[in-house]
Amino acid sequence: MGDPAAQQKVDNPWRAALVSLKNDLMSETERLKGLLATVDADMQGKKVWTSETGGVAANFRDDLHGKKQRIGTLVGKLIPAVEAEIAKCPEQVPPGEAKMMRMEMQGY
Repeated sequence: MGDPAAQQKVDNPWRAALVSLKNDLMSETERLKGLLATVDADMQGKKVWTSETGGVAANFRDDLHGKKQRIGTLVGKLIPAVEAEIAKCPEQVPPGEAKMMRMEMQGY
């Protein structure tokens, strides 16, 4: 028979931190998409800035539209990357391992 304390497991703090990060990313991603969509729509609709010749305003508008799409693509890759890390983590670990994880996350 083994030591009962050795068989005891606790929630994995690293996994919990990753789940929290994922939730924060999901929330912030939606907020960022909304902000970028509003600004992009305003620029595309020429509500914000137009110029007589259209050159500078059109260039800025097109650049903003491209950056909105690029940021959306990059941010969209963050959540799956965090989910992949979560999938690698066991839900529970031995107490000593959890303590070491917490210390490492605090920078000790």
